[in-house]
Amino acid sequence: MATPAEIDRQVKLEREQIAQGLKQLRDNTEKLEGKDYASASVYGVASIQQLIPLVVERIQETHYRIKKGKTGASFKEIQRYLKDIEPEAAAAITSKVIFDKVFSSKPRSSQLQNVTDAIGQAVENECMMRYYDHHVP
Repeated sequence: MATPAEIDRQVKLEREQIAQGLKQLRDNTEKLEGKDYASASVYGVASIQQLIPLVVERIQETHYRIKKGKTGASFKEIQRYLKDIEPEAAAAITSKVIFDKVFSSKPRSSQLQNVTDAIGQAVENECMMRYYDHHVP
């Protein structure tokens, strides 16, 4: 049977382990945010997993509206560039970039213009990679 002194030592050790775990979690989160990689943080991964199905649904709704002709001319024009990328891939790219930019510690990184530019660039890069992978493997 454990003595009261041993129990006290065990409680102290467990509290110290909790404090060290919390410090490591905070340090890792701060480090990821500093590198524009908040999407890899604990909160980023959990949030993105919840967000992706909602974004996929919205993208699918937009594709449906485009096919039915219920959007403006500019939507129809961009559709041909985005038809080869699945809604799941576009949603994952968009969600990742949003978390990386919005939670970045860099100044002006979270401004709307910078976020939308980064999303557009990331989706364009994915489309180009797919094009070159298909045509010039």
